Amino acid sequence: MKRTGKNIRKLRELRNFTQQYMAEHLEMTQGNYARIENEEIQISEQRLAKIADLLGCNPDFILQFDVEKVYDLGNAQAKTAEYGMHQYSISPELKELYEGRINTLESLVSELKKELYELKLKAGNQIS
Repeated sequence: MKRTGKNIRKLRELRNFTQQYMAEHLEMTQGNYARIENEEIQISEQRLAKIADLLGCNPDFILQFDVEKVYDLGNAQAKTAEYGMHQYSISPELKELYEGRINTLESLVSELKKELYELKLKAGNQIS
């Protein structure tokens, strides 16, 4: 299970989850959860399954996740640049993670806009 902790960290970051959030849902301390990501302790298959469930994927996806394919697209760009095109392929699970992250951020922006609007209304009523 080499790299498992690093893979969990990257997938957690893509979901914009904190270590504290993960720890609470796994019923453990944040410090112990950090030890998982730092690969200081081995995790059981059951714990891996719980983590995968929280991250919205399956345990095999975590084990096979390759950060280099996501973050190091330089080789793919170099190969296709001479033809004037770019072609990337990502797994459906990773696409789902990105889409989930985008939806979360869009929802947050919407909530903040609503809050800003309400604050402006409130400030306008106080002036009148």
